[in-house]
Amino acid sequence: MRCGALALLALVAGCATGPGFVPPGILYVPTPEAVGVEMLRFAGVTADDVVYDLGSGDGRLVVTAAERFGARGVGVEIEAKLVQDGRERAARAGVADRVTFVWGDLFATDLTPATVVTLYLGEELNRRLRPKLLQELRPGARVVSHDFGLGEWKPDRTVLARGPDRDHLLQLWVVPADVSGAWRVRLDGDRGGHDATLVLRQQFQALEGTLRLNGAVSRVTGTMDGNAIRLNAGAMVFSGRLRDGRVEGEVTGPDRARRAWSAERP
Repeated sequence: MRCGALALLALVAGCATGPGFVPPGILYVPTPEAVGVEMLRFAGVTADDVVYDLGSGDGRLVVTAAERFGARGVGVEIEAKLVQDGRERAARAGVADRVTFVWGDLFATDLTPATVVTLYLGEELNRRLRPKLLQELRPGARVVSHDFGLGEWKPDRTVLARGPDRDHLLQLWVVPADVSGAWRVRLDGDRGGHDATLVLRQQFQALEGTLRLNGAVSRVTGTMDGNAIRLNAGAMVFSGRLRDGRVEGEVTGPDRARRAWSAERP
């Protein structure tokens, strides 16, 4: 992973057309080994994950993901020599069967298989990558960035990792499902349930909107954590999960009684 001369690196990312384009003059600064381990631990990487490192440098992070966490790894790197360094590192570590290095442009790389994406790219590149991350990654996928944020998309969690010379800021995002728009809500009860209308507006993981129930309108605030939803509407607290276009979960009322709820789009 690298942090380069940001303006030049942004220009390169926008201009590179495919494997073999090796731009001059990019400063390569590798992530310290201990910080890379903390990035993977912070993202909760397990053997079930596919870790994509965008700007993978000498391959140390994806090799560590395979060697220490049992994950599969994909490194995307524009410099041919660093791609070869990563392949040799994977072979020495005995994980070449679980690690792939792609020689190419990270903006042209299909991210849909990834469950975890790691970044050390700079603020401008991160912001340019943000729409791609939100569009291609599945809800629940995690993005962890070393030192640099994703603009207006605020992290779900942050932590400091101690490196050889300084503390390194790590930021974690969980890709949220899109639940914006109108929903038809059913609240189950002793007399067959009640129907309600929920309208949500969404900015990244943050939700707000209105709930109309029995003629009364309540302001709604909430969050998405992957496919998990949590809403506060007056004295009612909703929690649930989105599956196949339908939300199901529990709602707690002012009397602390719990009952089931579900929601579908009209």
